[in-house]
Amino acid sequence: MPNTSISNGSSSTLFFVREGGYVGGGVLASIKVNGVEIAKLGTKEFTQHTVSGNFNIKVAASGMNSLVFGKDSISGSGTNGSKHFYIINVETGLLQGSFKIIETTESGFQQANWV
Repeated sequence: MPNTSISNGSSSTLFFVREGGYVGGGVLASIKVNGVEIAKLGTKEFTQHTVSGNFNIKVAASGMNSLVFGKDSISGSGTNGSKHFYIINVETGLLQGSFKIIETTESGFQQANWV
């Protein structure tokens, strides 16, 4: 479980977790913040990243899976010492899946289906 009690007074901390599940489990979620890939998350994995000021997050399937998997994005504005929590999950359709980013609270992040 990530330590979400840490705080950085000179930047914002972004926390990401990918929920567990069978659908899309073999597809890595590529997470980019401000255009730079910070992680490739499998199911039940997490990462964190620090930013200053405004930020843009994009999540998409990694590699060849990007051709059939949908992507999502979200933007935010960070202030020094702030924390932002995001859950990455997969929504399924008839013949394809799509990654979704859900902003949540610290409590919601800790309770996500990934432990």
